[in-house]
Amino acid sequence: MKTIAAAVLLLFFVFSTKSCFLGVANAANEPVFDTDGDELRTGVEYYVVSSIRGAGGGGLDLGSSPNQICPKFVVQRGLDMEFGRPVVFYPVDANDSVVHQSTDVNIVFLPSIDPYCRTTTMWKLDNYDHSSGKWWLTTGGIRGDPGPQTLTSWFKIEKFRPDFTDRVYRLIFCPSVCDSCVTLCNDISRYDCGTQLRLGLTTPEAGWPFSFVKASKDIQQVVGKQSR
Repeated sequence: MKTIAAAVLLLFFVFSTKSCFLGVANAANEPVFDTDGDELRTGVEYYVVSSIRGAGGGGLDLGSSPNQICPKFVVQRGLDMEFGRPVVFYPVDANDSVVHQSTDVNIVFLPSIDPYCRTTTMWKLDNYDHSSGKWWLTTGGIRGDPGPQTLTSWFKIEKFRPDFTDRVYRLIFCPSVCDSCVTLCNDISRYDCGTQLRLGLTTPEAGWPFSFVKASKDIQQVVGKQSR
């Protein structure tokens, strides 16, 4: 995927290399927490929802367009009450039962296979879209097998800001599974694409704030609690 043109485009992201995130290295052992204050667990289903309630939109889901039916891409629902589709997290260490900050994870929508597109619903970073000037998040990623061939399938979770609660986070594409690889290192935000809010890369520390809600929770109860 990484062509010479893609390497040049690194400059477009304000020299966003892995060195941008050295300051959060100490957070690597800190767990990620869901909205109940519980540690995020490997293999457990969660909704990834906007931490901004009211006009901030809802949860994440699969999307498509007339110009791109397959693979599906990652979108945010427009309403608070729409929690989208549950995801499961798989850390780079297959023996780790807890998701930690600054640690590479695979993220997959459920069900994990898209029968129509005949691909996985695992998140991945797509090729650079010249028409929009964006790196979009799509599906069709590969679970596990960390290294150059799976580079685009790894993401990280960081606390949104030091002054925010531990339950508000930003998503990052900055894989550490290949020390010798040249790669992007940027936050993830959402962009208005007509009738959809698509997820794609933005500059460091400019990501959208998200929280993780257990998929077993009652949506009405969660929204009511957050609106108070």
